[in-house]
Amino acid sequence: MPFKFSRCFAMEHPQHEKLIDFYTDVIGLKAVQSGSPQVELDTPPVRLFVDKGERQALIFELLVPDLNMARKELEDNGCEIVRWEGRGKTCYVRDPFGFLFNVWEDPEAFATE
Repeated sequence: MPFKFSRCFAMEHPQHEKLIDFYTDVIGLKAVQSGSPQVELDTPPVRLFVDKGERQALIFELLVPDLNMARKELEDNGCEIVRWEGRGKTCYVRDPFGFLFNVWEDPEAFATE
C-alpha cells in the first residue's frame, strides 16, 4: 500500500476561535474558506486548516489510493483509529508512537506512477 504526504495540515484545539484570531490578527494569515467548525488559512504552498477539537494537535495528512486497504494495513501495524468518517471526510489515525495523522483517499495522486 503506497502512502504519500499531502500538502494539508490541520491544527486542532479546544479554543479554536482564539487560535484563528491569533493566526489571523497576530501572524497575519487570511481565512480563505470558513465552515463551522473548520477554517482554512492562506498559507501557500500548504493548506492549513483550523479545527475545533478536545485536544491540542498538529495533524499531517497522508494520501492513499484506497482508503479501506490503508485502514487495514495501518491497524495491522499497530495504529489506532481515532475518528473514521470515510471517503472525503476526516479519518484520523494515531500511529504506534502517538502521532496523529489524517488519511485521505486520492487515487489520482498515484495515477502517474
